Amino acid sequence: MALSGMRGLSVFISDIRNCQNKEQERLRVDKELGNVRTRFKNEKGLNPYEKKKYVWKMLYIYMLGYDVDFGHMEAVSLISAPKYPEKQVGYIVTSCLLNENHDFLRLAINTVRNDIIGRNETFQCLALTMVGNIGGREFAESLAPDVQKLLISSSCRPLVRKKAALCLLRLYRKNPDVVNVDGWVDRMAQLLDERDLGVLTSSMSLLVALVSNNHEAYWTCLPKCVKILERLARNQDIPQEYTYYGIPSPWLQVKTMRALQYFPIIEDPNTRRSLFEV
Repeated sequence: MALSGMRGLSVFISDIRNCQNKEQERLRVDKELGNVRTRFKNEKGLNPYEKKKYVWKMLYIYMLGYDVDFGHMEAVSLISAPKYPEKQVGYIVTSCLLNENHDFLRLAINTVRNDIIGRNETFQCLALTMVGNIGGREFAESLAPDVQKLLISSSCRPLVRKKAALCLLRLYRKNPDVVNVDGWVDRMAQLLDERDLGVLTSSMSLLVALVSNNHEAYWTCLPKCVKILERLARNQDIPQEYTYYGIPSPWLQVKTMRALQYFPIIEDPNTRRSLFEV
């Protein structure tokens, strides 16, 4: 939580930490909630800095375990802010305070979509993270096509594509119809040729969900999964940051084997031989 320049937020957190017992903490929290509620009622007098500060306070109070049943509109409104500090607060607090059935989320769909299809990668990451955390059928129906485009885009950086894969996975779990089998078999197979292990690991999580529902449609992905295991077993082109105690990307290995378990016995002799060698 960024406290730089937010003296009021820093003082409030210090007050909470200095409380001697739970009763003192509750009294201080109630006092602060009353202050925030009063300031929100006079929203015309709030500048972006003040709104951001009070929304951060709401999140901190929520993290302490107290109910925060107001200020949700203010948090959602920050998502449409043009500057990163305010937009970041809006996305983070909305992800924490609201669930997929909250009515206020409908107000943010257009803004979230604009951030996803825009050219600002930082905003794209914020939007994908929030949608991936909240999910919801309405988000799935409205945003899944745009998320899919980001995932398969060759012009997007790996960081964005990783988040797009996990976001699409969450939307698929909420509404499997958002991934059309006929249109995604070839795309999924292409994703398994990805050299970036971050994108590949996220895509493998998506494949596990897809083949668990329909392994026959994704049969062409099976030999590619075996090739991935070969690459990992031979430690070919594996960055150091993906090596854990000398094991090349154990997380990707586990996900790949999970995907393989949904397929029936491998009949192709070359693929079977490669798998046995691994």
